[in-house]
Amino acid sequence: MAPSTISIVIFSLFLFSSYSDAQTTPSKKPEAFAFPIKKDATTNQYYTNIQFGSNSTKLNVVIDLGGNFLWFNSEDYLNSASTFRPILCGTRKCRIAEAIGCTFCFLKPPQPGCTNNTCSDYSLNPFSGTSGYSGLGEDTLRLRSARGGNVYAVDNFPFQYAHDALLGDLAGSTSGLIALGRTRISLQAQLASAFKIREKFTLCVPPAGGNGNLIVGETAYSKPFEEISKSLLTTRLVRNPVGSSGGDVIGNFSREYYIDVKSIKVGTKTLSLNKTLLSINKKDGSGGTTIRTVRHYTGLQRSLYRVLVKEFAKAAASMNITRVASVAPFGACFDAKTVLSSKTGPQVPTIDLVMEKKSVYWRFYGSNSMVKVSNDVICLAFVEGAINLSGPTTSIEVGGYQMENHLLEFDVASSKLGFSSSLLLHDTSCSKFGAS
Repeated sequence: MAPSTISIVIFSLFLFSSYSDAQTTPSKKPEAFAFPIKKDATTNQYYTNIQFGSNSTKLNVVIDLGGNFLWFNSEDYLNSASTFRPILCGTRKCRIAEAIGCTFCFLKPPQPGCTNNTCSDYSLNPFSGTSGYSGLGEDTLRLRSARGGNVYAVDNFPFQYAHDALLGDLAGSTSGLIALGRTRISLQAQLASAFKIREKFTLCVPPAGGNGNLIVGETAYSKPFEEISKSLLTTRLVRNPVGSSGGDVIGNFSREYYIDVKSIKVGTKTLSLNKTLLSINKKDGSGGTTIRTVRHYTGLQRSLYRVLVKEFAKAAASMNITRVASVAPFGACFDAKTVLSSKTGPQVPTIDLVMEKKSVYWRFYGSNSMVKVSNDVICLAFVEGAINLSGPTTSIEVGGYQMENHLLEFDVASSKLGFSSSLLLHDTSCSKFGAS
């Protein structure tokens, strides 16, 4: 729903070929790679850490499910970027990046962010709405295998050295964003090509104070997650034929992950909604449901949100939960003393996003549907979504708060999403998730 300025065209498979070359320290071929996840308590952003460049500069980068490419700004990296190489205009690497232009900068000696005849594109800060146009380059990404923790390297990993103005509203400890979007220069696409592993990643984001994990590739999970993964519900990842930027046209597939939500339930009641809003409009790209780590709370289009709030409040009243004055940005708040506790958090009506089959639904219990705003008040952790002023507006954006302590498998290769019930039902959490 928030503005975005990047237009992405997903080429046919026969055009795809990544330009990353893999170099490994150990001889064994890796199956998957692990990236630890933390949540910044101030900004509610989820971030991981990477090592980049000739001196293995350590960078904290915010995770963006809908991002195009890695971008960051770091003086530590800039001061020792001896292995940096610009991606030149008109090259095959530039075509794979699907960049939109060419930058000319005559600084001597050239440095990241200012090189001549360089393939260029916009980077976006989805929190501030700021975008920056700059050249793309490549350098070495070092990472650890999910099993054994062996160190591997990917030469020529594409990224953008962005202007420091883009760092506004990012968590204070972070230097940029790492992209997991449906592009050919996102993290999972590059690792899949470099190491010949499946283009797939598993996300388990933690609440504040906890730890989570991102696993790229396929591997066995630690207990009890291996068993939990066998009972995941699955739904297809659908494509929006229009990107989220106002400059996009039909055929410019969005890089974001959409799921086909058909209805919403509160408790046992199916809400009476304008169903056209739940589908993607094939002409202008509006509507539909995306999953976004850069939105903290799930946002719904105004009419959808009003129905949800009304029915949730009614169902809560039937459980003798007392409604109190709303606290912005939340539309329904309640007296915490009238809400019982359970293993899945506050005992409130469940909320289900129902997919193409009634038996396939993503259920949110109190730990994911309620947020504490004071000692006496808890609120429904869903908000009214913003209108995208630069392009099509998505009707529902599932936010990170609703993803917390759920196991999410994004099988990009087969366009499927697998999702667990709340891990709290299994007496575990994302803090314990990893490879076996």
